[in-house]
Amino acid sequence: MKFEILNVMDIKNILPIDENPNRMLRKTTNNQIRICMKRYLQSLFILMIITAFAINGNAQQLPVDPAFRIGKLDNGMTYYIRHNEEPKDRASFYIIQNVGALLENDNQNGLAHFLEHMAFNGTKNFPDKGIISTLEKHGVAFGQNINAYTAFTETVYNLSEVPVTNAGLLDTCLLVLNDWSHFLTLNDKEIDLERGVISEEWRTRRNAGFRMRAQYFPILFKDSKYAVRDIIGDLDIIKTFEPNTLKQFYHDWYRTDLQAIAIIGDINVDEMEAKIKGLFGMIPAVENPLPRKAFEVPYHK
Repeated sequence: MKFEILNVMDIKNILPIDENPNRMLRKTTNNQIRICMKRYLQSLFILMIITAFAINGNAQQLPVDPAFRIGKLDNGMTYYIRHNEEPKDRASFYIIQNVGALLENDNQNGLAHFLEHMAFNGTKNFPDKGIISTLEKHGVAFGQNINAYTAFTETVYNLSEVPVTNAGLLDTCLLVLNDWSHFLTLNDKEIDLERGVISEEWRTRRNAGFRMRAQYFPILFKDSKYAVRDIIGDLDIIKTFEPNTLKQFYHDWYRTDLQAIAIIGDINVDEMEAKIKGLFGMIPAVENPLPRKAFEVPYHK
């Protein structure tokens, strides 16, 4: 799953899009263009947060909007909160995982994306499809407001334009993010059921844009992992990997020191910060964490 971005120039082959063909925007009506612009602005917001997250701790930091409330919990998780009244009475929630396809071992090719799908197939507090069914009762729709994407270096989950007039709904959104952080169930049966979904997605993505990227990525990203990784992965691995292989990837990389919570909207920043500290601060940090390698593209002509 990726952001559903589309315009009359068909930029879906360049910018992040929703990888599930059942949720892809197929026509450019005025309403769809409005949705595209909203998603584009959301993408810019996430890019800004990811940039700030990536440089956190460096000696020279980029300037940050002082309206943001930024903090770090004892377990290493970073949070970003900002009050904003456009649109009024709405808020958006994000959990940004500093992990993507480049962190996969060869026998895990495609599992970062597979894991993203599994986040919607059962968590500690929302069994089965509980996240979707619970939020849709309050008008927070799957695909439009509930979505996620996997990329080379990050995985981002979002709950967008959630009504803030129901305090219990905001608490529910925080609990969803909390489960996405540390409490995926990864049931073996659900994993096997999802193989077919991913396989069909793999098949439908083999379009002209994909074939073009397969030609120019090895040139653009020569001698780097970007040149050999396909985010959706290897079909043989998708069909045959052992569930414990996915669970190991989850344990290794979905951890608080590689996660950030971002909440922006018509909210009380002080109250939201207190709730984040109380809820997410209870998640334990992973002991002896693997180093999070940075991936570069070597200079070449």
